[in-house]
Amino acid sequence: MTMDPMEDFLYHLKKYMEYTTEMRSSYEHLTTEQKEKVIQASPAGKDPEVLSKHAYAWHDKLFTQNEMDKKR
Repeated sequence: MTMDPMEDFLYHLKKYMEYTTEMRSSYEHLTTEQKEKVIQASPAGKDPEVLSKHAYAWHDKLFTQNEMDKKR
């Protein structure tokens, strides 16, 4: 853990990106019935690809904003 809480959060968000990517990869190997079960169990009713895309977008936007703030 770093001393900067934002850097620490970004580190964990990057790990979340990695985990969602692994989940998406595992999901792709499921049967159609298993995929449907996963989607039905999801609180958002979405497949892991959506979660992965959200994680990447969240990380990229926050990382960019954080870098811009550092330059000020």
